[in-house]
Amino acid sequence: MNAKTTAVPGWKRILIAVLIVADLVLLVVGIITIPPHFRKTVETAPSSLPAEGAALSTEERPDLEDFLWYVEGVLYDGIPAEAASIAELGAVTGGWKALIIYDPDNTHDSSAMELLNLSISGPADNVSLTLDWYLIFWLDESESFDETDMDDSTFTGKWENGGLLASGAGTLRLTDFYTQNGKQFAIGTMDTPDGIPAYVALVRP
Repeated sequence: MNAKTTAVPGWKRILIAVLIVADLVLLVVGIITIPPHFRKTVETAPSSLPAEGAALSTEERPDLEDFLWYVEGVLYDGIPAEAASIAELGAVTGGWKALIIYDPDNTHDSSAMELLNLSISGPADNVSLTLDWYLIFWLDESESFDETDMDDSTFTGKWENGGLLASGAGTLRLTDFYTQNGKQFAIGTMDTPDGIPAYVALVRP
């Protein structure tokens, strides 16, 4: 993902509005959202932790609290300097919690935030990513939609230089995997079949 080093007021207003809508929907389960910021990428020291990665694999459903690290920190400040990058595919296979933020600049009238589970498997030259849809929050409708009955989506691609590039219903780029404080994280971008851009964040456990 290209670094974002300056604020974009339109993007901030849209994502704040999306998070407010999500907060109202999920208030009954005690989830609290915070205002988002902007992302830029910083360098991290290389590391590979395949054993730890396998232990951190999860199928637990995500909620907004799982991604405060992203909307409160990484989206604005970039990857923490003390984090260690992950260099081997074996360290990132298995299940993740995922967040997709669609149309962040509201250039397609499709601003939304989606929670899902994502699983990574296969060899480096034929990686499979399975997206298990869960909840989506649409800004225009000001409401959420349960996606648990939707069919999973599959993307296939390659692991190169510590990142994943995969295609399916659109293109998914996971550019940075890293570990910090016993957890694993990943960030990247996505383009939908309609050409709508999105930001992607993963975390486990």
